[in-house]
Amino acid sequence: MNIRIRHKKTTLFAFIALLLAASLTSLYCWWNTNVWGDDAFCEGTLPSGDVQAALDTPGRVSQIFSQTATGRSEFNCAVERSSRFIGQDNLRMKVKTGTAEGAFPFTTATWKQPAARSYFARGAVSDTSGYVILPRSCWDKVGNIQGSRTIAPGPDTVAIVEASVEGGPAHRRSLARLLTHTAQKVAEAAGCSDDELGEPVTLVAPDAPRTAVSHNLCGLKGFSLPKSAVAEGVAEPGHEQLNETPHTRVCDVDLDGTDNARVSFTATTDSTIIDAALREEKEFKDIPGASGSVVGTNEAVLQCAEGKVYFAANWSNEYEDVLLDHRRHRQPTYSEVRRATFQNFLDAAAASQNCPQVSMPR
Repeated sequence: MNIRIRHKKTTLFAFIALLLAASLTSLYCWWNTNVWGDDAFCEGTLPSGDVQAALDTPGRVSQIFSQTATGRSEFNCAVERSSRFIGQDNLRMKVKTGTAEGAFPFTTATWKQPAARSYFARGAVSDTSGYVILPRSCWDKVGNIQGSRTIAPGPDTVAIVEASVEGGPAHRRSLARLLTHTAQKVAEAAGCSDDELGEPVTLVAPDAPRTAVSHNLCGLKGFSLPKSAVAEGVAEPGHEQLNETPHTRVCDVDLDGTDNARVSFTATTDSTIIDAALREEKEFKDIPGASGSVVGTNEAVLQCAEGKVYFAANWSNEYEDVLLDHRRHRQPTYSEVRRATFQNFLDAAAASQNCPQVSMPR
């Protein structure tokens, strides 16, 4: 009799243990994986597999919010990867359509440190952000959503899909794939899809930062900052980071003495960037004697031996503040220093691209 009771108790305890293990396993899967999760997020725009791969840490992905424009392809959404008991910080990713002006990746403060990105056809990614430029036929059709309203595209704007990640790094190749797949869906919805949005094949990693050589900056022979652009002890060339792909060469020069003081230089044959830059026609002037070449304050598009090349220089806000303070009530003026800096870069970079030598207008 006692043996039979003990056997029943053992069987009951074993059943309870199995039930508890199954419950804990189910809870773990629910909290830390996407088992029984959604196949896509943001009204089907973001495939779950792409999101999980981009947020390359254990956890469960869920949608935080989603906005779409009725009858249009604009969207704005956020997803989050959270976990329990495995010591992972939450990762949040925001993805949206947007409008940008001109060659935005190389001219705006929004997209910092261009040399630290990995570039692919029509886009680029870093550990915390990325973008894909939509086909040209989409630029007049796709806008963005801010707050409760849709901002329509304008005559000078470029249509993009962009992403930002908070709480940790993204997986670069997977983020590039997510952006490309999302851009394809947006273009299809807007009726402007074409073959330009191909799968990202290779990502070129930037070179590691290195000590800057003041008279050969960015690996360009003879390229240096004008003396008036250097403030001793406040803004002097310290380190530089170079990024070279088959079509784009970008260099960030970090200036010692002031946190985040930096100037970036770009040369690219990417036709999408060139078209985006020239969309802001009012920013450029024709160069006499150089057919097909135009120049702006800190940008130029030159007709070179093998086609057009876009050049740009971009100052961080911190470096601009240093220059404004350093050149106050002094000659040359702040604007003249910026012009001379871009001229020095243009002279060195144009020669390396087999482009004509041009002079910046005053």
